Amino acid sequence: MKPNLIKTISIVSICFICFWVKCSSDTANNYKINDWEILIDSKNEIITVSKGNLGKIFDKIEFQVLHDGELTKLSGLHWEKQHERLIIHSEKPIKTDLKFVFEENGIIVNSSGGDIFIRAISSAPIDRFPARIAEPENMLESVTPGRSDFTGVTQVEKYYIPNENPHVMYLSLGAIESSNLHSLFDKETNTVIKFSSDSKLKRSPENQTFMEIETPVIEDEESYFIELISDYFTDVLGNPNYIPYDDTYHKVAPTGWNHWLAFFRQVTEDDIVKHADFISENLKQFGMEHCQLDDGYDHVSRRLWTENWDMVKFPNGSEWLAKYIKSKNLIPGLWTVPYCYSVNDADPEWFLRDDEGNILMDYQGGGELDFTRDDVIREYWIPLWKEFKRQGWEYHKFDIGNTAYMWHTYQHNFSDTTMSAFDASVRTMKIWREIMGPEVWHINHPDVEGGRMGFLDVAGLGRDPGVGWGKMNNMLEVISNNTYQNHIIWYSDPDCIVLRGKPTRADYENREFGKVDYLTFEEAQTCASLLSLSGMQYLNGDDLLNLEEERMTLLKKTIPALPIFPVDLFGRGRDRTNYPEIMDLKVNRNSRMYDVVAVTNWENKPKTETVSFEKELSLEAGQKYVVFDFWKEELIGEFYNDFRFEIPPHGTRVFFIHKQSGQPLLIGTNRHISGTFGIGNVNWEESKKILSGVSETVPGVQYSLYFSIPENFEIESIDINVQDVLQENKNKGLFELTFTGQEEPVNWLIKLNNIN
Repeated sequence: MKPNLIKTISIVSICFICFWVKCSSDTANNYKINDWEILIDSKNEIITVSKGNLGKIFDKIEFQVLHDGELTKLSGLHWEKQHERLIIHSEKPIKTDLKFVFEENGIIVNSSGGDIFIRAISSAPIDRFPARIAEPENMLESVTPGRSDFTGVTQVEKYYIPNENPHVMYLSLGAIESSNLHSLFDKETNTVIKFSSDSKLKRSPENQTFMEIETPVIEDEESYFIELISDYFTDVLGNPNYIPYDDTYHKVAPTGWNHWLAFFRQVTEDDIVKHADFISENLKQFGMEHCQLDDGYDHVSRRLWTENWDMVKFPNGSEWLAKYIKSKNLIPGLWTVPYCYSVNDADPEWFLRDDEGNILMDYQGGGELDFTRDDVIREYWIPLWKEFKRQGWEYHKFDIGNTAYMWHTYQHNFSDTTMSAFDASVRTMKIWREIMGPEVWHINHPDVEGGRMGFLDVAGLGRDPGVGWGKMNNMLEVISNNTYQNHIIWYSDPDCIVLRGKPTRADYENREFGKVDYLTFEEAQTCASLLSLSGMQYLNGDDLLNLEEERMTLLKKTIPALPIFPVDLFGRGRDRTNYPEIMDLKVNRNSRMYDVVAVTNWENKPKTETVSFEKELSLEAGQKYVVFDFWKEELIGEFYNDFRFEIPPHGTRVFFIHKQSGQPLLIGTNRHISGTFGIGNVNWEESKKILSGVSETVPGVQYSLYFSIPENFEIESIDINVQDVLQENKNKGLFELTFTGQEEPVNWLIKLNNIN
């Protein structure tokens, strides 16, 4: 869209709202046009605009004009309705006309005079958030072979590489704003509310769930003020279905441990018990909650799921193990392939067959069950999940095996041919949820028809990772390609992160042993950083009892998963050349607004990188920014336009970037890569020169707070409710406050003085 056209649209939109106001009336006026509802408060000369199921979009719309060098509110408004148009006439301080055309998917505006601006308030709560969207006409496609893909069916995936900052991925934690964001995504309705590129969207200081909108209107040109892009995930991004994820019961993605990539089928009950003990004693306090058994508990020739557990490796059985894990205040998780079952232990009529009449074999002796049959549902499916519910398993990972492929290919052989693969998915998932309830975690692979959407909590979206940089690419490609779905339609699952730099006992038996190098520390740091900042499911796949100390530290500093939302609402494909070089997590929490910026070197050699505050991070121009290195725990310095640094091969540097306001700042902690986890409200009292806050810490673990103290301040005193406080003034104005973590929240207060 041309710049002038965009400006015209914005102005038209604002005008459209205002032209309903008629000064000659003291009562509210209500108009309906193409499912738009316009309410005019003629006394105050402001307008409210709503649209169908989107509800209220604009509130307190008013019009301003640049007159005699100042922005002045247009007044003396009169309006008239002409079919799908509203015309607003102003008398003061100038006479001008604004024309609004209310189309089904947008509002077009036009002004007879120049220098007109629309000012409005737009609702932007947590489920209607700022977004960078894909241009439908510039979507790209790639074919993902079924056998190497999460759905089991060859499919075309859509992806998008933006023209501006294609190497940057934006994410949000809290009610964020950014100068490069001109759209809001309404999660509930799958609708993009797109403003003109000349619009300015800023959070309202009075209520951060609202955005203040300012849009210029272009004289004598018709353009869109706003456009509505409906069915965005389905029609633009190519998802087969759209049901918004309800996070009522699960506000964040799971954080836990999965045994598979540590022990494979060599796993024993003792391994799970020891890891449950270890997690409870060492990692629960850092945020790890899930402990999952992933295969290896039954006999490969007879998959019966609740029965036939290997009593040599698991002598106490299923129920005992679930209860043991739960006794450690952890969430017990279990892997199954429940759409298939041992062919020697069920009615032969239960199984789906190919076109030659052969039972379709799935996972290790298991035949593919026909879930259009009532007896399969009644005699197998319902009893299976009632038993697991009784035993106490609270996290269920379904391995889809070949189910998606077989159902998709042979649904014409279902017993009930009136049912499709989509119908079978919905049927099984609905019954599962009815038995388990909304609070039990469900992890599954999405089928190509989209029948499991709305029932999943977590969706597996890629290939199995493993040890080494090459195998961890399978996790990294999901971060690049599927972050846009996370916390919107489900929590995205890139499978397990493997941080170890040495083999476990099971690695020696793996056919890949000796053929791949284990992760370097820098590579492990990259994987942990990017997974944590994505907000996806975070499951570790190492032998935790033997994980190297420095890599255990990486784990502790990047868990738990936080309620992060994507800002970039598009996948980038699975090609490494499209992976983001910068992940910019914009944070607005606990009275602090800043950016967490992870910069990755995907090359095999060291690299010098420069990051621009304005161009790449969309931060305010002409301002000074404080840059703190999270992993090195050091202040890099204060910079105006950009900053420069070195990155090792396959390494990632993570920076906290704060605007230097001339006040003392809390710029980070050593606890979590987000810089905000465990921090209560931080308050600066200008009159008293006091900076205060609250920290939730890990008992017995060293905890550090890092502050930037401007040159014109000195610390007078520190008040903190712990005993072993260490304080140190470091270079470049960095002040470090360190103490041992406590059971109860720690209140801290720093009294400062101005230096004249």
